[in-house]
Amino acid sequence: MTVIGLELNDAGILAAGGSPPGLLELDGPGRESPGFALPQKIGLLVGKTAERKAHLFPRQILTRFWDQLNTEPLEQTGKYFPLNHAEIVYRHLSLIWQQIQNHGDQIVMAVPSFYEREHLGLLLGIAQELGMPVMGFVPLSLAASSHVDPNPKRMLLYLDIHLHSVEITYLEQGDNLTVRDYATTPEKGLLHLHRKLVDMIAHEFVRTTRFDPFHQAASEQQLYDRLPGILSHFQHNSSMEFEIIGGATPYSITLEHDPIVQQAESVYSEILRLITRMQDKRGQGQTPLALQLSHRLARLPGCKEMLAKLEDVHIFELDRGAAARGLLQIWHQLAVENNNEGISFFTSRPWQRRQQTDNPRPSAEKAAPTRATHLLYRSIAYPITEKPLTIGCTKDSEQNDVTITGATAGVSPRHCTVALRDGEIILNAISDQETFVDDMRVSGNIFLRLGQIIRVGSPGERLQLIACLK
Repeated sequence: MTVIGLELNDAGILAAGGSPPGLLELDGPGRESPGFALPQKIGLLVGKTAERKAHLFPRQILTRFWDQLNTEPLEQTGKYFPLNHAEIVYRHLSLIWQQIQNHGDQIVMAVPSFYEREHLGLLLGIAQELGMPVMGFVPLSLAASSHVDPNPKRMLLYLDIHLHSVEITYLEQGDNLTVRDYATTPEKGLLHLHRKLVDMIAHEFVRTTRFDPFHQAASEQQLYDRLPGILSHFQHNSSMEFEIIGGATPYSITLEHDPIVQQAESVYSEILRLITRMQDKRGQGQTPLALQLSHRLARLPGCKEMLAKLEDVHIFELDRGAAARGLLQIWHQLAVENNNEGISFFTSRPWQRRQQTDNPRPSAEKAAPTRATHLLYRSIAYPITEKPLTIGCTKDSEQNDVTITGATAGVSPRHCTVALRDGEIILNAISDQETFVDDMRVSGNIFLRLGQIIRVGSPGERLQLIACLK
């Protein structure tokens, strides 16, 4: 079995795998695939292709689909627009899977700490619809921490930035490293920072040369395309000459380090506020800090210098793709608990290396491994609870929890239900029409197991019992 680690951050999704292990090419030679989507006549563009046209078509660009993964109808509508965020994630994952599927036969995903059970169930359903062999989920912070040594005398925080938010995760150090808490801030992510920086640069062009890069969409897009190079330059330099072509005329200005950093101060101030709030919330206001910075944050000019001003702080700058690479290192530990009995969300793993036994048993927060948690139908995972899931086709005004939309011949408006009762999952076949479990016709009530296939109608539609645990 060969594992591929997939790092899900909408600022730039990354994958690691292969032999020898390294970052894989996802979306061109840059190896990062950003969370941008653009509906057009030729189809839905995703990743870098969409990002490069984001400011040529500002009203059509979509960037919320990873941050707000759900099946709610989009507010933006049009002939070529997708129905919901889940549909866009499906297209983006499809692009990624086409690029990496030859590098391994198991997928482990590192996900943001703010992903809840509903997000994971939906993500798992999408992945399974694409044929991606997902084995488990791990928080980004936990996966990236494989590159940092234990330091139990310090409060360990993982800091990351997404397109629309900053994420801070508290990791408790003991025999296991465990995700205990997280905090995010909306609307202060990379897109917010990039807009402020581009506005400042455009203003400087107008002030110095009278040329306005915002006058044409092409020159505005050019500013955004070159912004990563500008930020990289100012990590180690105090100034740079920056030239842009307007029409056939070149225009040039001098950019300085300090004004660039000043534009980022609103984001940096928010990071400091989240750190202080987490210290106070966890009762560790006086505990020295150890901060892990994702490469997305570390490469922002002035960020490390700002954090270094905190009292008695250790800062660890993580390499690009630290979470994706970390998954390859820690999955063998986590798989000891997995035993192919479901797909788990691991929020804890062995940490104190010197105290580990020969057979470490990581803590995976999950229910009984032989019980399903979701019912998967057409890429959507529906949580199984004590409230029965009603399965059937739609007729007149009747609505079901799981609406059969494919081959509806032989499917009743209320065909069957699936519910959790006294720790067991029970199917109740309430229709006279055919209901099958693993191709065996059933009637009345029947207990269900993880992995079983329910088929309603003939030839029918299939629903699978899956486990996605947190």
